Amino acid sequence: MKTKNISLGLIGAGRIGTFHAETIVYRVPNATLVSIADPAEGVAAALAARLGVEKSTSNISTLINDPDLQGVIIASPARFHTDLVIQACEAGKHVFVEKPMALTIENAKRAIDAAENAGVTLQVGFNRRWDQAFAEGRSAIAAGKIGAPQLLRSLTRDPGPFCADPAKIPQWTIFYETLIHDFDTLNWLNNGSKPVEVYATADALVAPEAKSSGYLDTAVVTIKYDNGAIAVAEANFSALYGYDIRGEVFGSEGMVTMGEMARSSMSLYSASGVAQDTLRKDTERFMWPYAAEFQGFVDAIAGERIEAPTGEDAKMALAIALAAIESVKSNAPVSIASVAQT
Repeated sequence: MKTKNISLGLIGAGRIGTFHAETIVYRVPNATLVSIADPAEGVAAALAARLGVEKSTSNISTLINDPDLQGVIIASPARFHTDLVIQACEAGKHVFVEKPMALTIENAKRAIDAAENAGVTLQVGFNRRWDQAFAEGRSAIAAGKIGAPQLLRSLTRDPGPFCADPAKIPQWTIFYETLIHDFDTLNWLNNGSKPVEVYATADALVAPEAKSSGYLDTAVVTIKYDNGAIAVAEANFSALYGYDIRGEVFGSEGMVTMGEMARSSMSLYSASGVAQDTLRKDTERFMWPYAAEFQGFVDAIAGERIEAPTGEDAKMALAIALAAIESVKSNAPVSIASVAQT
């Protein structure tokens, strides 16, 4: 079924918000980006002018309450996500929110309740679910092709060199905003099972001089599931060889691996050896998965049944992140049950 044209608004015109705007305008043909809002004066107007978007504003409420909009995309800083989700739901808008949806379990529940009470779609931006290799891997697992999952692995190594100012990175970002992708991916790949216990260790290995302020840039998290499977998630902020996103599930009858760093299948053979260029940006690596998740969002608004990351999925990934943070603090395993009610 061809989805009818869906009108959308975007909150947040920073790096990822700008890319989301470009994705809607150029790569989602049955959606129209009608309005952009950003509290920084002039930022939304400049982006709207460049992309030919009709409306722009520095007042977020103006966009949320715009009767011309059917859906709202939230790409603001993470600390504002929950309140914006609730405001948009209460205005009757369908909501796509970037991860993390919330920073506490209480706020995650508030966002979920707001969407349920309003009867609107709430989709969360876990883009790996829309990547072809990851989706095919999950399908193979669900079809029983590798037997019962026993060991799982998901990793995020951001492209280096690391050039950010550690002082401007909120504490625990590596869990809330980086590894949150891996936590959701592992839950999704180990479908039907629930995480029960987490042990995490973390350090500042990329920028060790910033560790005393609470900054962390390297982490490994072990997750135990109720089906007996054990998963490992790892992250680092500086992979000099490119943007490294991979997954692996080992089962009783086989294994699937997912993730490819090469920019293309072209290899250069020379006197120096064999070389391949690698992807260096998330917006390159996930260009089409980003488009696919927004296509799923507009299809859901149009009434189609779409399998997409929900508020409950976001809450479960957040519970692992919170348990990982507590584990780092205590240097001990932490049960999911102990954080899931906080």
